[in-house]
Amino acid sequence: MELEQRVGVCLASQHIRQRIQDGRIITALDEVRIQPSSLDTVIGDTAYILDAGTEGILRPNGFEPVSRTLKRLPGWRRRIVDISGGYEMKKGFTYLVRLDDRVRLAPGEFIKSSPKSSLGRLFLNTRLLADYNPCFDEVLAQYRPETDLDLWLLVQPLAFNILVRPGITLNQLRFFTGQGALLSHQEIAEEIRKNPIIYSRDAEGNLVPAEHTITDGLQIHLDLSGSNTNGVVALRARLNPDPIDLSKKGVCEAEEFFEPILASGDGKMKLDGGEYYLIASKGILQIPPHLNVGLRDHFPGGFRGPLHFAGFVDNGFVGDLVFEVRMDEIASMCLDDGMPVSTLDLFRTGVPDRLYGEKIGSHYHGQVGPRPAKYFKPFDYAFAAREYDKLDRQVLVQDAALLNEIRRSGYGFEFLTPADMGRLHELVKRGFFHSRFDCEDDRCVLQVLPYTMIFGPEGMVFAYVRAKDIRDYGEPKLFGKHSIGVGGHIVASDGPDFIGNNIRRELMEEVDILDGRSEASFFGTIKADDRPVDCVHFAMVHAVYATGAVSPRESSISSGRMVRIEDLMVDPEYPKKYETWSRILIPLLPAFYTMMQNKFKYGDFFRHSDSAAS
Repeated sequence: MELEQRVGVCLASQHIRQRIQDGRIITALDEVRIQPSSLDTVIGDTAYILDAGTEGILRPNGFEPVSRTLKRLPGWRRRIVDISGGYEMKKGFTYLVRLDDRVRLAPGEFIKSSPKSSLGRLFLNTRLLADYNPCFDEVLAQYRPETDLDLWLLVQPLAFNILVRPGITLNQLRFFTGQGALLSHQEIAEEIRKNPIIYSRDAEGNLVPAEHTITDGLQIHLDLSGSNTNGVVALRARLNPDPIDLSKKGVCEAEEFFEPILASGDGKMKLDGGEYYLIASKGILQIPPHLNVGLRDHFPGGFRGPLHFAGFVDNGFVGDLVFEVRMDEIASMCLDDGMPVSTLDLFRTGVPDRLYGEKIGSHYHGQVGPRPAKYFKPFDYAFAAREYDKLDRQVLVQDAALLNEIRRSGYGFEFLTPADMGRLHELVKRGFFHSRFDCEDDRCVLQVLPYTMIFGPEGMVFAYVRAKDIRDYGEPKLFGKHSIGVGGHIVASDGPDFIGNNIRRELMEEVDILDGRSEASFFGTIKADDRPVDCVHFAMVHAVYATGAVSPRESSISSGRMVRIEDLMVDPEYPKKYETWSRILIPLLPAFYTMMQNKFKYGDFFRHSDSAAS
């Protein structure tokens, strides 16, 4: 006898697949959409914008199909929109979309719906409606058994605007049969004796069973220590009008949409009413194969307000739990590290043939801390906590529009006239200082960097490879790249001769020139947009001539030496190996070298040593 016929269970992946094949779940058989104990639905190409009016939000009707309930609304309350080419759903509005999936339930069966975890982390409120069913997020066979039921989704963006397209998944369905899939507190206690659900980290970072608190479910607690996330205890949603494209993964900058909240030192965190937060659990969940878990959206022992917008954890998941929180108290409230925050409900399933994890492309397996949704680039907690010394400083910037006026084009190297050189130096003097953390992605201002090539006798130029540790080198986008220019950001201590003093300081810090060198000669500027790092920097290209050996000194350079210009230029890999500014300058090296030789020939050089011995 099948498990679901003996005792109430949530169907596992193989049972869901079989029901699709039997026509009881009417949808395309797509393995990617079959999760360990749920099915990802997909939206169609039509949506309705619903005006609440005086009658409020549309709610399901137990006596008719949803399409008929929709038609009962006045036309001005249900404006139809075509989303086939992509459509922006804006926060503050309510939408109704029809799913491309239908279901047929036998007596004793029912369905529960919950948002996908990725959508919950965007604070997207979704509620399922089904024909002839009077409830949100549940479909019960008793209202219309053995009938093909259309499914719809009410969608309300609460914190961010989203861009949707047909075929996108916004929610997932769990299919239950029989009674008793939800474990009692006695069954939870027995299960934990065999399979601890919640773990903690010991002093060495190993997972050990945590102390479990069982009431009518399993209590879960809040982590406000930041011990595993560089002191970041929460992410608070920012006001950002840019839509998040749900068809693209890993493209959005997390800090443009979330403000990191750092640990206070006393284990407390203030929660403000009406704000949206991502916060992580104190315990690490390890869900056994025969169970899945639901997180209750309200908890009487904490604050008033929803604790999640997804709240479902699949079989086989391992990692911190992320709460999607909005507090609805009339005033702010302080939370404490380790406080109970919600209750986990454990549901019995068959053992799926597809467990949550890397093998099926699961995004949040092994997650640590308040991780944002998959639409964002990997979150750098250390960057958010401002822990990188190389970035935690004030650097000279200038209005991008003013600097770009010096140039004739928006890309590449340009020589400057003497008049333009004077204008540029004046702009640098009138620049201002800005936190490097705050201007790394700000294209309205440009970070000015003197960039100095080092030439030597017999057609040589210094080339090196950058380090791969952000503690040594503050720009992760250039890790491991080859370069022919030495330089760094201008800081206040470089004044009053910001450019000259910066060049002298950077040469002394980064290289050893054992004999002597010329003073720096200024050639022109570089502006590029190949990579995000290029778009926020403005290069002032200089060169010096070294008469002696040159070698790396600073840890920001992993290796470096003088190389022949002609060897560098014939290397077919140089366009790939070298960072953008170097790649732009390499074809011009012979011309630069000739200019430097001419200066030397006519006596424009003098001895100047930057070696450690001087």
